[in-house]
Amino acid sequence: MYLQPRTRLKSYRWGDSSISLEDHHRAMSRAFTSEEYESKEVIIEMPEKREPSPDSELVFRYSKGKDLNDPALPYEIGIRFMKGSDGFFQSDEFAVKWLEKAVEMGSADATLALADFYLKDTKTHGYRKAALLLRKAADGGNPEAIGMLDMDSVGEPTSRRTFNTYRLNAELGSVEAMNRLAEGFEKGHYGKDRFKAAAVWYIRAFRRGDREAAKKALALHYKKKVELTEEELRFLRSGDE
Repeated sequence: MYLQPRTRLKSYRWGDSSISLEDHHRAMSRAFTSEEYESKEVIIEMPEKREPSPDSELVFRYSKGKDLNDPALPYEIGIRFMKGSDGFFQSDEFAVKWLEKAVEMGSADATLALADFYLKDTKTHGYRKAALLLRKAADGGNPEAIGMLDMDSVGEPTSRRTFNTYRLNAELGSVEAMNRLAEGFEKGHYGKDRFKAAAVWYIRAFRRGDREAAKKALALHYKKKVELTEEELRFLRSGDE
């Protein structure tokens, strides 16, 4: 096999012109040492340093040696943050965080615990979150959740438990619960502005298709002087036709 001797490249073509390698190196050297280049500011963005979450060390120690796929683990962590027990500091934020993880993993105990937490402060959390959690647990056959949503098992109509049962079911769309709330407010069982509150729940029941509820809301307007907007009156009168 015949090998041609190597030849040293002295120049190459750049576009339509020929340039020697020496000229090329000289030009590149000037480009990288010129004042214009050195005066340019190069901005290097460093990734933001993240501090570890305050719960990470406690969770790491508690989880050591335990089954990370067991929904009981995040439930136990959440309860300890809620109570501030067993070396955990008290934190509603971290309690909710870990209970929600347990709920996602299918823990019925966490579902009930989280619903109970929301129900203890309905002014902040409302009833919607608790209602959805209890519905999920009840659909899964949890007897405690079923009992909390059972409107036929309520006792004294003026009790907080009765009100909560109706309120939770109303959040889930129950027209019967809306009417029971309206009637309870109208009779003075629940809170202030009873006639106005009753009208609100009758209107909600009418929005769900209960035409009788429209008549009751209008009766409160005419007989009890409950103020309703023109839009509400038109809406209610459409059901009274």
